[in-house]
Amino acid sequence: MKTILKLLFSLVLLALGNSLKAQDLCSKNPKYCKLLSDTAGVKMMLITLPPGAKLSEHTHPVNMGYVIKGGLYKWTYTSGKTESADLKAGDSFHGGPETPHHSWNAGKTTLQFVLVEKQE
Repeated sequence: MKTILKLLFSLVLLALGNSLKAQDLCSKNPKYCKLLSDTAGVKMMLITLPPGAKLSEHTHPVNMGYVIKGGLYKWTYTSGKTESADLKAGDSFHGGPETPHHSWNAGKTTLQFVLVEKQE
């Protein structure tokens, strides 16, 4: 039931849209981001980060994701605030829109997840 509620909440967030102009994650980080689909205003990407790999500064519109390979993921906002998450395979997440930040794999194993974003 909890998973269904998370999914429904994520879909509602996607439907609401966002107010920030998001930067394209894959064009800014082609080494770590593969565009899987870009249709009907929804973009799906595969993010693969080896240990220590860092994504350049970017933003996100409303988004959700699914973790394929877990690990320690950290991100720092331009405000200086840093957050982290110990992601496990099978975890899902949602959020956004997000202000400028950069993120990196702070763990010792490759981190991989599918990221879905609603485009403007």
